[in-house]
Amino acid sequence: MTEQTPDTVTAAHQADPGASTPASPASAPAKRSSRGIGFAGVALIVVLLVAIGLGWALWTQRKQADTAGREIASRLASLEDAVAQGRKEARDALSLSQGHTNQLRTLEAKTQAAQTRYNDLQQAWETFSGAATDEILANDVERLLVLASQQLRLAGNVNNAIVALETAQARLAQAARPQFSGLQQSINGDIERLRAVATVDIPAQSARIERLVTLVSKAPLLVPDAAAPGASSETQPAPAKAPVTTIAQDPREQLPADAAWWERWRAEIASWPARAGGALANELGDLISVQRVDQPAALMLSGDQAEQVRGTLRQRLMTAQLALMMRQPEVWKNELENVQNVLSIYYDGRAVDTQAALRLTHELLNTDIAVRLPDVSDSLASVAALRADGFGASAKQD
Repeated sequence: MTEQTPDTVTAAHQADPGASTPASPASAPAKRSSRGIGFAGVALIVVLLVAIGLGWALWTQRKQADTAGREIASRLASLEDAVAQGRKEARDALSLSQGHTNQLRTLEAKTQAAQTRYNDLQQAWETFSGAATDEILANDVERLLVLASQQLRLAGNVNNAIVALETAQARLAQAARPQFSGLQQSINGDIERLRAVATVDIPAQSARIERLVTLVSKAPLLVPDAAAPGASSETQPAPAKAPVTTIAQDPREQLPADAAWWERWRAEIASWPARAGGALANELGDLISVQRVDQPAALMLSGDQAEQVRGTLRQRLMTAQLALMMRQPEVWKNELENVQNVLSIYYDGRAVDTQAALRLTHELLNTDIAVRLPDVSDSLASVAALRADGFGASAKQD
């Protein structure tokens, strides 16, 4: 029970002035006990609320901790599974690597054994076919030398012969056989001699022959034919004809300067016959052409015969072209001389085309196609010497 002081009583009296003053001492303890019970209930409620709040907070924290624990456990389980899977894969990779290593070792052993067998076979083959290889090389080089010799003797083609010799030289250089060094020197000497030869420009001469064939086909003959039916438009103009003079002198020139008029008139009449004859001779001179012909038979050709003359000339020019390529100077000169004779006899010498054809034929006749070409006899002799020696140097080396 609480003890009331005078101050407490005074305050209570001030708070409720209308309240009556306690009448007896028994009512005061009852009031004090009810007030204490009220304060205790409030305190109990506050304590319960605090306890409930703390319990709820503890429960919430416990729940969060359980959730976090389960999540951590789940993650740890996942990590353990991943680690186990990684270990398993690592063991599989290690076993696979060991299997590959064993296979590589097996393959290396097989490769080494195969390389050893190959080296043995290669050595056996070189021992067996050493002389045969030299013989094959000599055959190849000799074939190229024969080809170069044919190009020089038959076709006169120096460039092709040089190409064949250079091919043989490259073949020997690739083989690198000491016993063939003398043959290489011989081939080098033949190549130098061929490069120093002054050759005939066959394409240029062939072009000139083609030009001559064109001129022969269109130049006019002494008689008209299908190729040149009339007088050629390219015929050179005839020189101006001198005025026709009569034997008798003109009477007007014999008169003195002071002659009488009737004398002048009579001289004029006397000069009429001479002047008329001169005019008639000038007019008829354009209708009559006088030309010297060495072969009268040239004027007796028919149209077919004229065409045969042109065809014969074209054939002779083709023969001359073949003689140029085959290096046959006798045939070359003979055919061109025949062409020149036919042009001089059967063709119109006043035509421009005929004169151009004669000039071109004369230039071709003066062209010397008899070029002295060297041969490859030294190289062929070197090959024959190697065969006769039996490739002894290579046998000793082996």
